[in-house]
Amino acid sequence: MNGAFGSSGLNLVEADEKIKKAANKDLYKKALERWECILRYLAMPSDSADKGVSVTTQQLFQHIGFTSEGGGELEITSLGFQFLLLNRVEQIWTYILYYLRFLQETTQNIFPVLEFLLKLTLCATPIEGPKKDGESSVLPTAFQIEAHWPEMVQNFLLHLREMGVVFIRKRKDGFFFLTPLLSHLAESSCTKDTSALDHQRDKGFLVVETNYRAYAYTNSPLQLAVLSTFTEILYRFEDMSVGVISRDSVRRALQAGITADQIILYLRANAHPETISYHGVKNCIPITIVDQLRLWEEERKRLICEEATIYSTFDSEIEYQNVKQFTTEQNILLWHNDQHRLIIVKEEGHALVKAWWKSNK
Repeated sequence: MNGAFGSSGLNLVEADEKIKKAANKDLYKKALERWECILRYLAMPSDSADKGVSVTTQQLFQHIGFTSEGGGELEITSLGFQFLLLNRVEQIWTYILYYLRFLQETTQNIFPVLEFLLKLTLCATPIEGPKKDGESSVLPTAFQIEAHWPEMVQNFLLHLREMGVVFIRKRKDGFFFLTPLLSHLAESSCTKDTSALDHQRDKGFLVVETNYRAYAYTNSPLQLAVLSTFTEILYRFEDMSVGVISRDSVRRALQAGITADQIILYLRANAHPETISYHGVKNCIPITIVDQLRLWEEERKRLICEEATIYSTFDSEIEYQNVKQFTTEQNILLWHNDQHRLIIVKEEGHALVKAWWKSNK
């Protein structure tokens, strides 16, 4: 491992053992709390209580289409909801890749950031099994924060701190520790369950009944924030919340771009083990709920809105027929009514009609 540290080019710091022990205590839990803070913001971006994320993260989510302004408020989009369904490793790597692309648009050279990220992965320690006390058997290694690092790299380090990939006790200390999240990123395979919704996914927490009630046996702010995107939370207790899946709550999610299939996937992925053992993976969510979610989605597709131009008050029948024939030939006719002499064409076809009309005057 010392060889890996040496090849990384990062300098080690002999931090006080008390500081190491304090950092080691619940290090993984602290890292998850950092990452889940970002996910809670994504799930409920308009909630002022979760504004603890950086401006850069807020701008990044808008830039890549994970959030969008709807009705004057920020809302999670279909892409954002799909991001929440990924496992944690996929989420963090996706986030980092989008961050680098975002950085590349404003900076000519992002090589220093890429180089620094590779150095960190060289120093990642093997993943240990979970401990009851949340501590690793090996104290974490402290790495020096160099004053000569480019500003871009120092900002990236603080961003990794926000993500929970590194832990900085105090900025004035001048050193940082790597968290187990980095070890997950450095693993060559993702066979382990490291989902961001996974600390309770192994023992799913959702029970959905045919009366559209959803019982969430969890106190996770992240899970409740995600659930709130398509349900109305009625009651909240210490370790359980009760919500109802209503037409209005689902339409709110659909309007934000979330699909019925994504909602169904989330409900099944987090179903309580008792419902799975009794009804099976597919039917752990009542079929009536599944069908109704899809019906509410199809309901929004009955009308298709298109920009168009309407022509009326023609001087003669011949004039009307000539315009109808031209728009039909040009494949820009949307609708016509011979009795009232009305013609509706595609918005982009209006310029063609104007040009044709002038040439035939």
